[in-house]
Amino acid sequence: MMDVLHEICRRARSKNARIIIDAESQHYQKGICLVGMELAHIYNRDGCARIYNTYQAYLKSTAATLDSHLKQAAEEGFTLGLKLVRGAYMSSDKRSLIHDTKQDTDNAYNAISQGALKCEIGRIGAPGGLPFPSVDLFLASHNRESLVAAHKTHQSRVQLGLPTVQLDFAQLHGMSDDLSFDLVQMGARGDHAPGVYKCSTWGTLGQCLAYLMRRAAENRDAVSRSSDEYRALKKEVRGRLGFRR
Repeated sequence: MMDVLHEICRRARSKNARIIIDAESQHYQKGICLVGMELAHIYNRDGCARIYNTYQAYLKSTAATLDSHLKQAAEEGFTLGLKLVRGAYMSSDKRSLIHDTKQDTDNAYNAISQGALKCEIGRIGAPGGLPFPSVDLFLASHNRESLVAAHKTHQSRVQLGLPTVQLDFAQLHGMSDDLSFDLVQMGARGDHAPGVYKCSTWGTLGQCLAYLMRRAAENRDAVSRSSDEYRALKKEVRGRLGFRR
């Protein structure tokens, strides 16, 4: 299996493409992380992440896992590809592994994203601790508050000449399009604008069904966001027709 993975990584590197390894339930995640870090050690060189591991903020263990991976990247001199999500395996992961409240998960997500942007997470990057390693940050979320705050922090640090990390955003195809468009427009007003991506599934319905069901469970608050999207679309239509916004 590793021979095949190395071949995929070499092909991706030759095409200047990135490989983002998705998270799984905790039955499999430790093995996935180990493989991802082994590949990152080889291919995430020259200050650029080709391989990303996915970190789920809803897990109580994520802070310790990330601390370990940051230390490894700092000591071994490679770039850590850090894709951050809230999490999607509520139905299969043990409840005791997950933060007690959604607010705790939100706080964990924001602490990691803001810490990475400020190049200080825990003792990594702090005075007296290990230097903060090279990190490429990929924030996958539909949470407007988290992403707008991250964008503002990133742009502020760029403008002030403070150290920060490479930043990109992503949402699912067909979800939170108004947020995606807003992030693009915000980037157009600044330097070193983060990339904004839409994630699309590819395959037959049978192949994609489990993935789509997890995304639906993960985004159960989509109905509450639909009113925001409706208002955004209505505002855009009125503007294009020449009415006052």
